[in-house]
Amino acid sequence: VAKRPDDVAVIIANSDYKKLGKGIPNVKPAYNDAKNIKKYFMESLGVREGNIIYLKDATGAQLMEVFGNKDNHKAQLFNWVKPNKSNVYVYYAGHGAPASKDGSAFLVPTDAKSQTIEFSGYPLTNLYRNLGKIKARSVTVILEACFSGFSQAGALLPRSSGITITPKEPTVPSNVKVISAGAADQMAS
Repeated sequence: VAKRPDDVAVIIANSDYKKLGKGIPNVKPAYNDAKNIKKYFMESLGVREGNIIYLKDATGAQLMEVFGNKDNHKAQLFNWVKPNKSNVYVYYAGHGAPASKDGSAFLVPTDAKSQTIEFSGYPLTNLYRNLGKIKARSVTVILEACFSGFSQAGALLPRSSGITITPKEPTVPSNVKVISAGAADQMAS
């Protein structure tokens, strides 16, 4: 395996939503999936262990610290990347959800509340826009999540009305490749 000393990976395994979250089922395979992807990144892609940002049960604040927010993309990942040298890999295992009337999609941090995902979730639009501003050689995002609002453990977003939100695919910058477990309206099992 070629050693890639400048490559950077972010691995997020959100499994335990019961401890901090409210009304969100756990994602049982997330820890194991993340452990295996870490092994793959290191052994097959040559990413150094010291260049892996590894978060178990990431909160909303931790996601912002790594990826930035709506106003500022110069967060931890941005600072770790060597411009035009680093390949960046982002792996997320956990819940995704649609929220708000416009169907924006969100990563669901472990401290999110099912009733207020639009405030406690991390917007996919922020993720893609901020990754697009990183001057990496390449950016690959692997989403082991679905954004339909349903999981194998049942509905993620209890709604008192019968309105269902159809998630919209956010625009992905041309320098970011996304591999997703399903289309916006599919449940990933």
